[in-house]
Amino acid sequence: MTAAYPSDELSALQDQVRTLAERVEQMESIEAIRALRARYHELVNEDAGHRLYELFAPGAYVAYGGRPEVQGRDNIRAFFASFPVQTARQFIHSHVVQVQGDRGTGSSYLDGRPVRDGKSFYVVGRFDDEYIRLDGQWFFQRVTLSVHYMIEATERWDHLIPLQGAH
Repeated sequence: MTAAYPSDELSALQDQVRTLAERVEQMESIEAIRALRARYHELVNEDAGHRLYELFAPGAYVAYGGRPEVQGRDNIRAFFASFPVQTARQFIHSHVVQVQGDRGTGSSYLDGRPVRDGKSFYVVGRFDDEYIRLDGQWFFQRVTLSVHYMIEATERWDHLIPLQGAH
């Protein structure tokens, strides 16, 4: 037999369910954004940096370490296709994400190992991102990379990196 709830208890239960649903939605969004940032570095690390534009909203922006800002998916595609690094391996740390509805912001720290003009480098910096959800999928709306430092390594590692041949 089902007991009837007084209206104030039912209302409180409905509020709890609504609050829990909002929290689950926010947690799912944060995890989707973290997966987006991880996919970005996976593409770089698998020598598929030319595909990074796929992760950006149509009107997105990219500003990389003092280079001129580019806007729009086609320009972002051209930017990454001509980026002056033959190959790189990137690792991010401390990815913090905030979400409000269909928008979010985040930051993460970069520990990178690019190769350029036959020289190996250490690069350390920070990504500051804006995210947008379009048709249920999260994309980058703005990516800003601030390079803290980039120094040449005394030993080269470009010959040690197993390239995927996807340049």
